[in-house]
Amino acid sequence: MSIVDKYHQIIQKEKVLLAYKGCIDGDAVTYLVKLTEKNMTSINEKLTIRKKVISVLVEAIQNIVNYFAEESLDKFFENESFVIVTAQKNQYEVLVGNYISVHRMRTLKKRIDNVNMMSSEDLQKVYLDILENPKVSITRGAGLGLIDIARRTHSKINYSFAEYDQDHVLFIMSMSVARVKHIVLS
Repeated sequence: MSIVDKYHQIIQKEKVLLAYKGCIDGDAVTYLVKLTEKNMTSINEKLTIRKKVISVLVEAIQNIVNYFAEESLDKFFENESFVIVTAQKNQYEVLVGNYISVHRMRTLKKRIDNVNMMSSEDLQKVYLDILENPKVSITRGAGLGLIDIARRTHSKINYSFAEYDQDHVLFIMSMSVARVKHIVLS
């Protein structure tokens, strides 16, 4: 299934709470968070779930902002970032995308793969290690944002890269947040 087909399917089958494409700066982040919060409130979502979705959304958007800033890409790419939040029967999906260099793709792929291999206990330990010593994130191969997303969602971070040209790819990342409170069995 192509990326375009996936977007069309999302819009057709799911309740879209937020769909944004363009430059993402501080003002845009504030607006996107407020709009998502408003739309989740309008469908009577529980506060704990709203907070979790908003936290994941902010971390995902911050990922876009950070990678774009590090890349110093052409202004064309700045206006091609996107954010989609959908409500499904049992979960919310936060989908973000932006262009990055092929070089950064390799690093980002490695970081997400490292996070996806960690157990819940490992994620918690590394998260606390990074909070106590920020240099740990470099040696562990993942930043606090990705680890926090994995901790909050209790699931793997899905991602893909679509080739744009020989130097750039479209990076797409999606995270799911359960609509029911996650239960930890002892």
